Amino acid sequence: MSHTSNNSDISIKEAILRFQDYAMTVLRRWKFIAICGFLLAFILGALKFNTAKAFKADLSFMVDEDSQGALSGLTGILGSIGLGGSQDSNLDKILDLSKTRTITERVLFDSLTIDGKSDFIANLIITSLENQKKWEEKPLIPIGIDKSLDLKDFRFTHSRLLDFSVLENKALKKLHYFFVGKDGEGRALSTDFSELSGILQFSMTTDNQDLSISVINRFFDKLSTYYVEKKAEKQNKDFSIIESKYDSITNKLSQTQYAIAKFGDNYRGLISRTDKVKEKQLKTEEQKLLLMLGEMEKQYQLAQITLQNKSAFIQVIDRPIPPLKPINKGALYYFLLGGFLGGVLSVGYIVIKKGYQEIMA
Repeated sequence: MSHTSNNSDISIKEAILRFQDYAMTVLRRWKFIAICGFLLAFILGALKFNTAKAFKADLSFMVDEDSQGALSGLTGILGSIGLGGSQDSNLDKILDLSKTRTITERVLFDSLTIDGKSDFIANLIITSLENQKKWEEKPLIPIGIDKSLDLKDFRFTHSRLLDFSVLENKALKKLHYFFVGKDGEGRALSTDFSELSGILQFSMTTDNQDLSISVINRFFDKLSTYYVEKKAEKQNKDFSIIESKYDSITNKLSQTQYAIAKFGDNYRGLISRTDKVKEKQLKTEEQKLLLMLGEMEKQYQLAQITLQNKSAFIQVIDRPIPPLKPINKGALYYFLLGGFLGGVLSVGYIVIKKGYQEIMA
């Protein structure tokens, strides 16, 4: 028992002495550690020195379920008369719609005044990207490059999309990529929603807080307007289907009643058994059409009320307001981070080198 205790004491003593030896070795190389730390701090600080600040503007909103129910009522009516209809998730539709070029175009060619300068939002974003050195394309091997498609100093001069040249289309596609990125990566516009509460959030990030706030507000306004317009357009189309069905039944009932009246005038009580079958069939058809018309009348009136009571789907919760705090770190942060990493790496190098020399010895 005593022998085991002595071995334990010796092991602890050896560990302490070994730690002290390594610590002294590290302290003797403090100049090397300081140089490494300062060098890495200078490199990271210099790389991030001219990095533009990034401002993220957040806007939250929700889909009004009551309005949604009113406008989707026609779809339910269509289903009840066997014409079907889809009720896909409105949240998914809004998120997918936000990534389309149709919405982006509506935002880009809206006018906006920033810092006293009024221009297309597209041109203001191009200026922002130029400040961040993200607009001009600089291939590694400038061979076979079509200079006529060079976007340097490019600006949009009109918003007639059908008249766009190849260069203008290229710029438009690049701006759309700026908004939505590729597979959700590297985009300035980010979207999110809570499955629990149903609240959606859109965010826009640029190097100018006023631009970020204005663009996300315009984006939401254009998206919600387009969405409601398209929804109302679908409801009008659905109502036309119901109205057409109602008119068809009414016309067919009128024709059947006219046929019954004509049948009675022609035979004037001289009806054979065979003719009575024909008369009974006509009256049965009349009763069936009367029942169908009664049911269709209720659905037609409900569809009219639903269409008249349609209202906006999307309701904003919070719009962004200045001032916005930059979301990226400054040069000082990266300078200190570089110093810390340089110190850690140099200490690790010293310890590993000493351990290797002891093993080889």
